[in-house]
Amino acid sequence: MLLPAWFVERSAPERSREEAERWLAWWRSLPASEQARVAREQDWALADWLYWLEPAERHWFWWDAVIENPEILRVIVEVPGWPVPLGALEWLLRAAGAMEVVNGELVGDPDQGLM
Repeated sequence: MLLPAWFVERSAPERSREEAERWLAWWRSLPASEQARVAREQDWALADWLYWLEPAERHWFWWDAVIENPEILRVIVEVPGWPVPLGALEWLLRAAGAMEVVNGELVGDPDQGLM
């Protein structure tokens, strides 16, 4: 699989096992609200991102994308149920330049674009 150089360069460096264990111990010491914030804001290593795109791990399917205005791109994915791990998709969007990624529920007919 060929990935764009900008995406590979934007990805976090791989951690050694020891580095990953230290980071995980630190992360677990944080309050739940901080854990969520840190997890959302952290850059992903390429190997982690690729793992979550494996067919057995990816529980979302690209449906559509709509440019609402120069500031907002609405990405619509199909999911079999909620909650669903969307971290890999969120990382891709942030790495591509998204300033904010917001998850929302679809309300109405997806063909009508109602959210």
